[in-house]
Amino acid sequence: MLVSYRWLMDYLEEEIPVKEVINALRNLGLYGTIQKSIGANWDKIIIGEIKSIEKHPHSENLLICKVDVGEKLLNIVTGAKNVFVGAKVPVALPGVEILGEVIGIREFNGIKSEGMLCSEYELEFSEDKEGIMILPEDFKIGSTFDTYFGKGDFLIDVEVPSNRGDCLSYLGIAREISGYFGVPLKFEFKKAQEKDDISIKDFASCEVLDFDLCPRFTLRFIKDVKIGPSPLWLRWRLERVGLRSINNVVDITNFIMLETGQPLHAYDFDLLKGGKLIVRRAKEGEKIVLINGEEKILDNDILVIADAERAVGIGGIMGGKDTEINDNTKNVLLEAAYFSPVNIRRSARKLGIRTDASLRFERNVDIHRTADILDYAAEMIRLVAGGDIAKDKIDINKGLPSLTKVFLRPERVNKILGTNLKEDEIVRILSKIGFDIKSRNPVLEIEVPSYRQDIKEEIDLIEEVARFYGYNNIPSVPLQKGHIVDPPLTEEIIERRIRETLPSLGLYEAINYSFMSVKDLEKAGILNTEPFNLFIQISNPLSEENSVLRTSLLPSLLNVAQVNSNRQQKDVFVYEIGKVFYKGKDEYIEEKHLGILMTGEAYKDPWSVPYEIRKVDFYDLKGIVETIFERIWKEEPTFKKSNFEFMHPSKQSYIAFRDEIVGFMGEVNPWITQNLDIRERVYFVEINLDKLNFESPKPKYKPLPIYPGIRRDLALIIPEDMPVENVEKDIIETSGELLKWLRIFDLYQGEKIEKGYKSITFSLFFLAEDHTLEDKEVDEIINKVLIKLSEKGVYLRQK
Repeated sequence: MLVSYRWLMDYLEEEIPVKEVINALRNLGLYGTIQKSIGANWDKIIIGEIKSIEKHPHSENLLICKVDVGEKLLNIVTGAKNVFVGAKVPVALPGVEILGEVIGIREFNGIKSEGMLCSEYELEFSEDKEGIMILPEDFKIGSTFDTYFGKGDFLIDVEVPSNRGDCLSYLGIAREISGYFGVPLKFEFKKAQEKDDISIKDFASCEVLDFDLCPRFTLRFIKDVKIGPSPLWLRWRLERVGLRSINNVVDITNFIMLETGQPLHAYDFDLLKGGKLIVRRAKEGEKIVLINGEEKILDNDILVIADAERAVGIGGIMGGKDTEINDNTKNVLLEAAYFSPVNIRRSARKLGIRTDASLRFERNVDIHRTADILDYAAEMIRLVAGGDIAKDKIDINKGLPSLTKVFLRPERVNKILGTNLKEDEIVRILSKIGFDIKSRNPVLEIEVPSYRQDIKEEIDLIEEVARFYGYNNIPSVPLQKGHIVDPPLTEEIIERRIRETLPSLGLYEAINYSFMSVKDLEKAGILNTEPFNLFIQISNPLSEENSVLRTSLLPSLLNVAQVNSNRQQKDVFVYEIGKVFYKGKDEYIEEKHLGILMTGEAYKDPWSVPYEIRKVDFYDLKGIVETIFERIWKEEPTFKKSNFEFMHPSKQSYIAFRDEIVGFMGEVNPWITQNLDIRERVYFVEINLDKLNFESPKPKYKPLPIYPGIRRDLALIIPEDMPVENVEKDIIETSGELLKWLRIFDLYQGEKIEKGYKSITFSLFFLAEDHTLEDKEVDEIINKVLIKLSEKGVYLRQK
């Protein structure tokens, strides 16, 4: 934001040197630099009055003016056409430097000129090069230019952070400077001087159809204004910072926008159809010609201000040409509103328009001050353009939000900043920058001023204390021992351990976007399976390829495998930790998942393997899953039958942990990988980490056993459709504490096994910690196990 130093000083009780202002802005996080210094010679420019004008005897384009500068009457030759007798004008006497050139006594075709009449451009007052600068009649002859416009000016470029919309105004920056130096502010909103016999209700009406996009909309009516050029003080302020002066009414709206940060818009009331404004969404394909002459085609996501027949402005961005203020305007309808920042940002980007108004609405304006600023603007228009302000105003809203209250612990301030500030000092710092201390027991209850919408939490207030206490005043202290920050979350610990474990098993981490297309879900084969088909559509996608949020990590990792395969990299071992999103019954659901994809050769270096190189298979993936659970949660998962269409019918399973399904795994269905032109078999696992967001208990020391154990093998005939885990569960429950581990080491189906059955061989290891285990004890346990299993149709294999 470009700021005039002189204008900024109007809001402070004391003038602060510009270098100190720049230093303060930098210390406060509003990096400011002097872009330009102007008017260094204004104390040498004299105010004169033209007493007579004659034509030059030898040149048709020159005039000879007699100019009274107080002490004497000067003869000055000029080519300007706008001079007239009685005009007050700025005069540069001989010896004064103007734009790098020293003025001297010059001769124009035999006539001496004893100085120069200055234009606004030559005084660096504005970019206007046409004619001489005409000054107000009350300027005193013989006084210097700086008497009225200050001893020069500095244009300061202030970098305003995106969360500090309040500082896109002179008042916002002045508040910062006021708090930094302890200099009181000098400003109050003018009250509107209403005309009691004129009511806005007799002229205008308004209706808001979409409060989500426009929570507050206010209007004032001003009758019989006189449109004309703006007074010099107003033009000086606007043109100094790069805004073109248009007319007195429009210039006031721009002036107050720069001053307060609240954009305004003035309509020629007589050009509105039906005398009514309607705040609504645009119709699909609706057209509007804007003030800048551009025609825009709108859609239903864009908010417009309309009259009874057509859109007359794009809310918060730009007004329409059909109702703009012009030289014939008599009656003005003045608008001040609050528009949804998100919608303004989207609409401005969609339309390719970025205005001073949209910039401020995007970063939030003060919804509590909308009506006050409207009254102030109406009064300022009355002062510069005449007219009568109708009594009352239209103020449509559904109630204003309550002011934010934040609790602040003084000890927390000192812990974060490394200071020893007392509570009274913290209160003093916050009070001088507008924060209201509601109570102080046991912690500070602080009400945030309405213009500081960036303050949400305690840490935000701590930052304010640091800024205004001064970062350079915070002492440097040695680092504290122990925890100086909050310990990591359980979620962070688990993710870190996963990232330590999987690379040690030969996997590389992949990072993919959370956006994808519906075609990506279809290519992965999950579009017909819940919850993977409950995808969330993005309202304004950047492209069709990024139109939905992913519901699984499978499509992303399949794409990684496909890209590598296309580049002759057949061996892909990757994992990803990322968010997935899908629709629930009454809400959107967001979960963090772990995905692992493996394809290609399990071993790449034949010298390190004493047997034949083989491809990765289902059991490699299963082993990785078991390793993750063992290292992180100290327990092995169980595997239950699943029937996903996008997985191989006989090579897939759910992953269960503590009787809850937490994921699935298996081989991706070959028809899916073939369609993706991946020639290798692809194995994939996806685990919901949100269901595993807990740490396992820390391991406890246990002495090694001193007594020998006994191993027994059981070959059991099991019905083919019976899950093996059911048999395992019965063996464990029946065996009791003496059974230390159970393993499967053989599966057989053949001629010696009855059809519809399978032979599974289990290895059991028994151990007693307080005595030497005898065969008799183990035999009793085995007999109990066989009896229990026989009840479910499971028998000991005899041959």
